[in-house]
Amino acid sequence: MPVSFLQELLRINTSNPPGNERRISELLAERCEQSGMKGRIVDIEDSRSNFELRLKGSGTSGKTLMFCGHIDTVSPGKQPWTHPPYGGELVGDRLYGRGASDMKSGLAAMLLAVEELHKGNVPLKGDIVFLATAGEEVDSCGARHYHDMMGMDDIDAIVIGEPTNEKVVIGHKGALWLEVKTYGKTAHGSMPEQGVNAIDYMSHIIQLIESYKLEWHLEKRPLGKSSMAITQIGGGIQTNVIPDECFIHIDIRSIPPQSHNQLVQELNTRLDEIALRIPSFKAECKVLLNRTSVLTSPAATLIKDALAIRGLTKEQCAGVSYYTDASVLNPHSEIPTLIYGPGDEKLAHQPDEWVDVPAYLRSIAFYKALAVRFLNEEKQEEIETKKAKAT
Repeated sequence: MPVSFLQELLRINTSNPPGNERRISELLAERCEQSGMKGRIVDIEDSRSNFELRLKGSGTSGKTLMFCGHIDTVSPGKQPWTHPPYGGELVGDRLYGRGASDMKSGLAAMLLAVEELHKGNVPLKGDIVFLATAGEEVDSCGARHYHDMMGMDDIDAIVIGEPTNEKVVIGHKGALWLEVKTYGKTAHGSMPEQGVNAIDYMSHIIQLIESYKLEWHLEKRPLGKSSMAITQIGGGIQTNVIPDECFIHIDIRSIPPQSHNQLVQELNTRLDEIALRIPSFKAECKVLLNRTSVLTSPAATLIKDALAIRGLTKEQCAGVSYYTDASVLNPHSEIPTLIYGPGDEKLAHQPDEWVDVPAYLRSIAFYKALAVRFLNEEKQEEIETKKAKAT
């Protein structure tokens, strides 16, 4: 049953763009209805939607745990696949398909955990919110819609089902994508002195970025190293025309306490300094994507519970390089967040993506155990209040 459910999800094409997440939202809604749970589809735009479900507990712990995963995937790409990307083929213990690791397996496992808790009438002192989001692979439109419409004030902890190979991950790097453009003046290629070469100006910026890599470098456990890379460049009209425009795209991955706003301000200051040296120099910097890093203390109750279930120590907490919807739902790391899923992050966005079926089944059991353990504990602030009264 769990395997066939995941196969259903994999056989629906939700590559983004365009997403078409509503097809899976409808499937999730239908399954919940059959299980006696009432979820709701929240439309964002044509064929784009989130799916939301709340499993009510007794409320005596006053806690709410969010299970969150995204519905969309990246496209299969142009490289050939041995197994059809939307076939959901099971070969031995491997289930193949686009999204098998990233992250329909995590999404399915979280919903099945909630379903089993409901069907088993397992006592819970708090609530579970299950959120399946649209658009994470491009702009996190689904997470942003939930954050703006519903807010996160009632959420005490978040579990993101991204692929971690069953590692207890307590944070991810931030991502900042910038576009820098330089502007010049066209002229005939045989008379370059009559124009202003935007590509020549871009060479100053490329040198600046190369030197800036060392200044901005930081390394810290568990997230590892920050990074900065020029990933795209373009400009010019044709061979015999002096280019009046050139652009580069920069991919920056940050770790706390690095500030994206501070970095952009510093970069603009450096561009102004170049303009003072070269009066005709003109450039502008534009933010294309801004996702904050997220990091939770190993001492948080949610993380301690996850480690206890897995039989691990806090020294075995890990971090990941990719960003998640947590950067939108929890941009200031104020809500304890665990990233945990059955998929292997190294298989994400690769041809012949697959998930290990035993890992997928173990994740269902893990999510169940985590919900029971976390929701049936009292809120830490209430415990502290009781201790204070006792003394």
